[in-house]
Amino acid sequence: MHYYIAFGLHIHSEISLPELAEGDAHSVAEIYIRKGEVRLPAMHPTRIFRRGIKAAFGEDESQALYLNWPNVASFKASGGNELVVSPVASDPDIISLFTVSEALGLILFQRGHFLLHASAVVVGEEAWCFMGMPGAGKSSTAAAFIKAGCRLLSDDLTAITFDEAGKPFILPAYPQLKIWERTVAGLQYDPSDLEPVSEGVNKYAYQPREQFTAQPVPLKKVFFLHKARNKPEFQNLGIAEIPGEMLRNFPLPASLIADKNLKRHFFQSLQCARSAEVLRRRRPEGFEKLEKWAEDSIREQLIAE
Repeated sequence: MHYYIAFGLHIHSEISLPELAEGDAHSVAEIYIRKGEVRLPAMHPTRIFRRGIKAAFGEDESQALYLNWPNVASFKASGGNELVVSPVASDPDIISLFTVSEALGLILFQRGHFLLHASAVVVGEEAWCFMGMPGAGKSSTAAAFIKAGCRLLSDDLTAITFDEAGKPFILPAYPQLKIWERTVAGLQYDPSDLEPVSEGVNKYAYQPREQFTAQPVPLKKVFFLHKARNKPEFQNLGIAEIPGEMLRNFPLPASLIADKNLKRHFFQSLQCARSAEVLRRRRPEGFEKLEKWAEDSIREQLIAE
């Protein structure tokens, strides 16, 4: 048995998940991950790709949720506390990569967390979140802020919870940020501090295990990154725009966001907007300007505190 902590939850797993932070063997499992047979219900294609493989999604009458990547693995998420993995691929690193992605996200969704396809860091004592279309620079922006002294909270899959007053907090995911080779060079990361990842030959993993915290961090700013030169450098979003923008960055199958789940997503979007500044941000061109934005932001945040 392997013991981990991720997204603020104690995870007991029959399979190795080396991306996650080590947990407590004496803890009570809040999520149990086991190997077993997964009998798929009727499945439908999604827009989710991993290693160029398109996932299919299904749901059964007991509201269990399923993901299947052909020739890799099938997953069944039940009750917000159990994930069954049926591996096809023999490489344990591949199985781990797919398990800690959208498959684990299904469990977080069942637990009622607000999920975003985003990267997040700690600036001062508050969380900043970066979203955007593929290629907008989410991970590169997070990497620039980390190089400037910020701590990593999440990469790719970001989970937000709310306290009794409705204030949003980002749940730290796990200590790994995947960055492209050109970002490694552009931000002058030392390659000897990084690990190649199985997702692609041109990606590396930055793993700040010693600095990683499991404590939730209050959400302060949300940036929708883009590269459009004909749009303002910074632009505050109106309250009516925010739920739609958040919905476009939902990381799981779109068919999940219907009926009561759509209402929940809309309400949680507005809860975020009440506590956090939500902006469109044109990503600075070039790594030098990106680093300057990170350094200036940290300096301004320290002065404000």
